[in-house]
Amino acid sequence: MKTVIVSDTTSLIVLEKLQAMDLLCKLFDRVLIPAVVVAEIQVGSPHIKQTLQTLPCLETVEVLPSKRLASLLLLLDAGEANAIELAACRQLPLIIDERKGRQVAQQLGLRVTGFAGLLIQATRSQIMTASAALELLEWAVANGLRLSSALQQQVRDELSKQNTG
Repeated sequence: MKTVIVSDTTSLIVLEKLQAMDLLCKLFDRVLIPAVVVAEIQVGSPHIKQTLQTLPCLETVEVLPSKRLASLLLLLDAGEANAIELAACRQLPLIIDERKGRQVAQQLGLRVTGFAGLLIQATRSQIMTASAALELLEWAVANGLRLSSALQQQVRDELSKQNTG
């Protein structure tokens, strides 16, 4: 079942480096990306706007100022704060990888997933094989995605179940 989801920066950067942003369109009908997040990604990837335009499920959204957003900006970086605010305003799930941002989002009652969760969802939906998902996970971790050893093992175990299930 496809849905609408909001995305923070990290998973988008990883997927872009893997040239796998289309995975989002296979998993979701629409992925809302705060304009601030797009600006963050542009720092390291000047061509991100063109990439976003080629994938019809990805939609850049301006997040309006609010008291909650102002409070979030005291705790988190601008991308995380805007992504959480957008998800909270629209009561949508959120793709976010940073621990502090995940905790804040969960305290606001939001459902969260991250890069690893996207890989698990993709294998469960038979969009990719478990071995392909494991390769992407290994590449992402080797190239700077910070996941605890325990979480990495949990994801490997889950993907292994998908392989044999």
